[in-house]
Amino acid sequence: MTITVFVARSVVTLDSAVDFANAVAVQDGRVLHTGRLEEVLSDLQGQDLVVNEQFADQVIVPGFIEAHSHIQGEGALARYPWVGAYPRRAVDGSFQPGCPTIDDVIARLHKAHEELKDPTEPLVAVGFDKSMVGDATITRHMLDAISESRPIWVQQSNGHVGHANTAMLNKAGVDDSNTEEGVHRDETGDLTGEIRELSLALFLGKHVNLNDGGEASIWDGGHLSRQAGCTMVTELAFRPAKGETEAYAAVVNNPQFPVRVRFAPLITFMSVRKSPEKVFAEVQELEKFSTDKFAMGPLKFISDGSIQGRTARMRWPGYCCGSPNGLWLGDPEKLYQQMLPFHKAGYQIAMHANGDEAIEAGVGVFHRLLEAHPRFDHRHRLEHVQMASDAMFRRMKSLGICVNLFANHVYFWGDTHRHDTMGPAKARHLDAVGTAVRMGIPHSIHSDAPVTPLAPLFTMWCAVNRITSSGHVLGESERISPI
Repeated sequence: MTITVFVARSVVTLDSAVDFANAVAVQDGRVLHTGRLEEVLSDLQGQDLVVNEQFADQVIVPGFIEAHSHIQGEGALARYPWVGAYPRRAVDGSFQPGCPTIDDVIARLHKAHEELKDPTEPLVAVGFDKSMVGDATITRHMLDAISESRPIWVQQSNGHVGHANTAMLNKAGVDDSNTEEGVHRDETGDLTGEIRELSLALFLGKHVNLNDGGEASIWDGGHLSRQAGCTMVTELAFRPAKGETEAYAAVVNNPQFPVRVRFAPLITFMSVRKSPEKVFAEVQELEKFSTDKFAMGPLKFISDGSIQGRTARMRWPGYCCGSPNGLWLGDPEKLYQQMLPFHKAGYQIAMHANGDEAIEAGVGVFHRLLEAHPRFDHRHRLEHVQMASDAMFRRMKSLGICVNLFANHVYFWGDTHRHDTMGPAKARHLDAVGTAVRMGIPHSIHSDAPVTPLAPLFTMWCAVNRITSSGHVLGESERISPI
């Protein structure tokens, strides 16, 4: 059997027994040996070797693991008109230009409207973020000016907020009689077209299917992952529907699909209008789909919303822009009751918590779970963990909680958080990877794609440099070493 020896300027092995490597031997598509070229050739002498020097001037690294992403959404959203402020990579490797001003956003929507041939087909655009366009928002009246008859939906990049025109609201049956917390109104009580959080999830589930690419979206997500150098990615808000789990598993288990996927059932969503017993039974059924390539990971729960979307839960003094406190998607008592049976059964739990009030509450919930039913090496984890204080990190360490930090936020929203959301004092500790490293807390960093681009090297750059989009170094003490 032929063994291919790839030569490189350097090979990152993550093996403490290898002080330096510039060669990696591959057999049957798997790594057989690494080390200095002369050592590898000597160790494998007498075998059928082919030396490949195409990477001789480059660095070879192991495949990356994206610890928090929504891979079908990454593929699906690449199919829609892009109205984000920064460029976005398309499935073919090209880049879609960004929309850095609100006028650019509206112009892109006008163009997309004109390109749709069917006058009844909804227009869906993605990537909008008002914090990146001078805090200018989109109202239903602005979208009505594009079309009064075509339903229009603009999804914010954070995934927690979206904007509809009147035609889309009418299609969804949203009118002045709606009293849900997530249906936003202006100071006069008029519907703005903005839909938030749980109301958003229900709205999308019925009226805007952002995953309508189906299996093609999963394939596109896989190709985008491979382009970024990933060999394992996550579907960290898996919402099983009839037939969809089977279809998803079939795609990922296809030998041609380029990455492994770990999926996390979104219990917060599954628990809407279902009994705890029903949800538990569904999780047990989902577990049966696990294979080497497509496997169930932690169970996902959501506590609060998005900081830049002003829906995260904040401690005193709250949002420095004067916005009211955010929303509990799962208040602490509800989360505890929902998590307890899964904790007792040995499942790993991943809890989304952005704001410092939500993080503090999340740590408290895990503390209660472990008091009620102690577990060794539980590996429960907090997701995003953007505003944790040193005291919160100390409690996490004492409880054995892992953290998965949203490092990309420093670049994309660091300036926004300094000036418009949490203020400069708290922003210095935004996504405090340095503190997690110093305290020895098991941690990872992530992109939350498609919220930010799936690009692990860039995510590492963010954690190492902590430079915002304006060039400001945000919390130098939270920088980490490249190695």
